[in-house]
Amino acid sequence: HRELLSEDVRFHVPLVFSFIAVIMVLKSFSERKNVKLSWLLIVMNHFWVALAVSFNETFRFEQVYLYLSGIVVGGIIGWFALRRLRRIEQSIDLDQFHGHSYHHPKIAFVFLITCLAMTGFPITPTFIGEDLIFSHIHSNQYMLAFFISLSFVVDGLSIIRIYARVFLGPHSKSPTEMAYRSS
Repeated sequence: HRELLSEDVRFHVPLVFSFIAVIMVLKSFSERKNVKLSWLLIVMNHFWVALAVSFNETFRFEQVYLYLSGIVVGGIIGWFALRRLRRIEQSIDLDQFHGHSYHHPKIAFVFLITCLAMTGFPITPTFIGEDLIFSHIHSNQYMLAFFISLSFVVDGLSIIRIYARVFLGPHSKSPTEMAYRSS
């Protein structure tokens, strides 16, 4: 319903939506406790980016579906992987490294594939969708390109941070002694 908005409002709406996407992904990156909230904020970041670009220019629904299909599938599978790991383990928060890949390598592998899908790795349709996103930004829209690029970069950092905190590092229930972090 772009035509219902005035020309001045229509110019600023993509900037506002892309700024909201940046705020969501920055909140995801700074989250210290809830891993599921961080994952959900990453998924919502991509929806806000798609909404910003759809208000910027005529954006066919097939292109939006192509971009968001990898995000939705990766987001749902990643959500269920985190949910399954939470049922098995007591703690999967983001304040320390848990090392769950040692005891749960299958969940770690599935979650790694979903992380790659969320970051736009070339094996997913999100890779092509991100290219389509940037093709609908005009050459004089520096701020929109900056906000969307920043959200994609911080999105990738946040996703890798989640994977590293949950699945990498020494396992929290290791039978061997570990040195304290301050050592």
